[in-house]
Amino acid sequence: MGTGNTRVPPHNDEAEKSVLSALMMHKEAYDKVSPLLSSQDFYHPANRVIYSAIADMKLMNTVEIDQVSLFDFLSKKNLLDKAGGAAYLAELSDVYSIYSNIEFYASLIRECAVRRALIETSSEIAVDAFEESKDIYNVLDDVEQKLGEISQRSNPVTSDAYKINEGINNVIKTLLLKMDGEYVNENLDTGYDYLNNYTNGGFQKSDYIIIAARPSVGKTALAVSLIRNMLRKGSRIAFFSLEMPADQIIMRLLSCLSKVELSKMFSGNMSQKDIDDISAAADRIYQSEFYLVDEPNMKLSDLRSRARMLCREKDIQCIFIDYIGLIESGMDPSVPRHEQVGRISKSLKQLARELRIPIVVLCQVSRDTADQEPQLNNLRDSGSIEQDADVVMFIHRRTNLTDISDEERAKLQKDSTGKARVQSSKLLIAKNRNGRTGTIYLGYIGEITSFEEIAQDKNLFIEPKKEVSKSR
Repeated sequence: MGTGNTRVPPHNDEAEKSVLSALMMHKEAYDKVSPLLSSQDFYHPANRVIYSAIADMKLMNTVEIDQVSLFDFLSKKNLLDKAGGAAYLAELSDVYSIYSNIEFYASLIRECAVRRALIETSSEIAVDAFEESKDIYNVLDDVEQKLGEISQRSNPVTSDAYKINEGINNVIKTLLLKMDGEYVNENLDTGYDYLNNYTNGGFQKSDYIIIAARPSVGKTALAVSLIRNMLRKGSRIAFFSLEMPADQIIMRLLSCLSKVELSKMFSGNMSQKDIDDISAAADRIYQSEFYLVDEPNMKLSDLRSRARMLCREKDIQCIFIDYIGLIESGMDPSVPRHEQVGRISKSLKQLARELRIPIVVLCQVSRDTADQEPQLNNLRDSGSIEQDADVVMFIHRRTNLTDISDEERAKLQKDSTGKARVQSSKLLIAKNRNGRTGTIYLGYIGEITSFEEIAQDKNLFIEPKKEVSKSR
């Protein structure tokens, strides 16, 4: 015999009445239970109305709360009938409760509320799962979010949670360790000393980082170069490639590590030494903790779900996304693109905070800035990207080197092999919430699409000019 639809949801009448009774008799009671309860935690509608009224009276702070003043407040707000009437208020005032147990009563109410929330959510999940018109991965993302909210709601918040003592102790401890030279920086080393100096030792936990440039300047190349550097340090990295297929990303990473020219790898025109160097690089990647998600047209909900899974199962330390303009928002297609990108940007910022890792997102700027240093207002599709980001970095360099002058050509340096040309490129730190802004020079090696650390000599930089480039 099925009884699932007739079961009464979890609740505790005595606990609800005891809390409301104590609130009418002890002026300190509200401060004890307000961090633990909201009006929606009460099962009975009348109790919700009464608790909400007491909260409003506390906010107004014009009169002490007792049976008479509460009756007057509810009457003036035309809420007395919804609160059960005068007889119910009198009944509550006669309820015997032990004031010292009020927090225990509140915990019983909250526990029942959490159980009801789980029951309601599970019912909604079942309905959504049966509804074939709904995208199942959007449903999964909603489930994860709702369960997270319920989990957070189940943890009681007391005034001790806001006490600053522990935070002060941690800061002082960190300062002393730094003075003694024993501090271990938890920021993620970028592999570029000058960039580390700007970011206080590397990318910080929960940072939402934007790498932006106009098309073909080297956003993906810088991302792959950063990943190479981080893998060398033993970091665990995930890369969401929404634009390039996995094999192209792997080729770039192999080229970066082996120093074998990318053109040789595509053509197959390689020497035995090239093969040996590539094999050694491949072995290093095999031994690393690198996870490559190759899913074009990925929906925001899918991306968030996979990011959570990778962090949960593989303890990922940093996520790269190439690039924000290719993420499907899941919103109605008629919604303006800038609003969709704004939603995506805010969601990625929240994800970085939720997972407590840096998330590095590539972004395009307009082509018409080719001969100028890009600025924050050049970020494409949405101004909210600038607002949400903790760090914004622009790549700026000359992309067409076929028509440079002899004087400019002399500025191209040789790499460690004495073969490839190293082009001085600007990395503009345009926004840095926890550090300074400024310009860093990195050396770009086009043959292996790699950025290397170079001397900070501004005289070696070749100024861009307006051009149309087909190279990536």
